[in-house]
This record gives sequence, structure tokens and C-alpha cells, in this order.
Amino acid sequence: MTGFTYLADGIVFGLVLLYLLVARKFRPFLIGLTTVLTETAIVQVLKHTIDAPRPLGYFQDASLLHLVKWMPEHYNHSFPSGHAACAFALFCYLALIDNNKMRGMLFMAVALAAAYSRVYLAQHFFQDIYIGSIIGASTSFVVYSLFEYRNLTKTPELCPRAAMEAETALLAEAQPG
Repeated sequence: MTGFTYLADGIVFGLVLLYLLVARKFRPFLIGLTTVLTETAIVQVLKHTIDAPRPLGYFQDASLLHLVKWMPEHYNHSFPSGHAACAFALFCYLALIDNNKMRGMLFMAVALAAAYSRVYLAQHFFQDIYIGSIIGASTSFVVYSLFEYRNLTKTPELCPRAAMEAETALLAEAQPG
């Protein structure tokens, strides 16, 4: 279960963005970069404003929790979960840019597993990952929609050649003499 938590720490999102940049897919890169920066800013402002205790800080008794040696012990800044927000931002973003519905379902399953791993590792409460997942998914949807809105508002050219000929004819009519 700890492996899923590392899928959501931001490094994987960075690697996806690096791949898109190297592959010269600039539009998906900009959508992803805007998504991760927006999601991170929202989560960090909320974490430091609310400053909710983590399970170890709340219960104060480590014997009550399922702890693993290799996970650092954190006591505060629990709400919302940055890992859950990043996981849902990344995997919703991937589902949006990929047209394959089955991979989209797989992406959502991985995001859920990454978010659940934060509770399993006693790093967050359920409400932390719940709100983090809403922030991450919402950010992906809003950013993607804003980038795609421009494409939806342009008048499509059904026949570029006919449009060019019509434009040339209009310009010829507008010229005096």
C-alpha cells in the first residue's frame, strides 16, 4: 500500500509533465502545469490556514495507530490531503487527455488507491483525503475546461478552401475600382 502513496507525491506528476515537454506536446503540458500549480496553491493555503492535526497528533498514542517505520511521523497540517489532491489532479488530468475509457477507469482506481494509502499509513483522516480528492479532481476539470473552452467557442471551418475563396471574393468586392 505504501507504493501507491508515492504515486501522489508530485514527483510522478512532474515526470508526466517532463515527458509531455520532451514529446513537444505543449498544450497538454500547459494544461497539466496549470493544474498542478493551481491544486498545490489551493492545498497549501488551506493546510496552513486550517492547521488540523494528523492522526498521530490527534491521538497522541502511537500504539493506537498503524504506523510503518519508513514513513516520517507528521503531527499537523493534515487538512486537506496534498497527496490525495495531487493523485486526483494527476489521474483526472490523464483521464481527460486520454480518450480511452478503460484507461480512465484505471486512472481513477489508482487515484483512489493512492488516497486510501494515506489513511492506511495513518497520515490522514478520511475527511482529509475526501476534500483533497475533490480539490484535485475539480482543479483538473476546471483547468481542462478553461483551456478547451477556447476551442469550443471558435467557429469551425467545415471547408477551409471554400472559406478562403469566400474571403478572397469579399476582399475583391471591397476594393474600389
